[in-house]
Amino acid sequence: MQTMYRWNEDNIYFQSLEVDESGDLPTRGTFTPPPELEGEQVARWTGGGWEVLESAPAPDPLPTPDWPALIAARRYTAETAGTVIAGMPIDTDDRSKTLINGAALRAYRNTDYVLRWKTSDGFVDLPAAQVLAIADAVSEHVQLCFDREDALLGAVADGSISAELLEQGWPF
Repeated sequence: MQTMYRWNEDNIYFQSLEVDESGDLPTRGTFTPPPELEGEQVARWTGGGWEVLESAPAPDPLPTPDWPALIAARRYTAETAGTVIAGMPIDTDDRSKTLINGAALRAYRNTDYVLRWKTSDGFVDLPAAQVLAIADAVSEHVQLCFDREDALLGAVADGSISAELLEQGWPF
């Protein structure tokens, strides 16, 4: 049995243990003992020996979030979460927006058009004017989501972005 001296992911000595050299040895360890330490000093493994530091180094800062990607993902979630127009729930996922725009094009060409539309509450009849109003409201919902994304990117630029801010101000 021999004493092995181990270091952590920052190469700072943290443990000694007795090991059998013929078995599996822990990673990040050496048989070279660390120097005597005083007060707040720590020993750091350099790859060839130990060095004495007056104190443990500050931990690495947390990685900076990829705010633009987080904001874009949050915008897409808000954009496709649906909305309520005149008390009627309307889906705003990509397929629904395509169907709404197609119906609006038809309603624009034919003012007598009546659409039989399925909502989460069941089927409803929508006259052409209401189809166009819904298409406009869905378009406005989407635009408000992009406007919020733009505002949050401004907060990234000026350093005021936060996780709390990311969740605020989205249209419903």
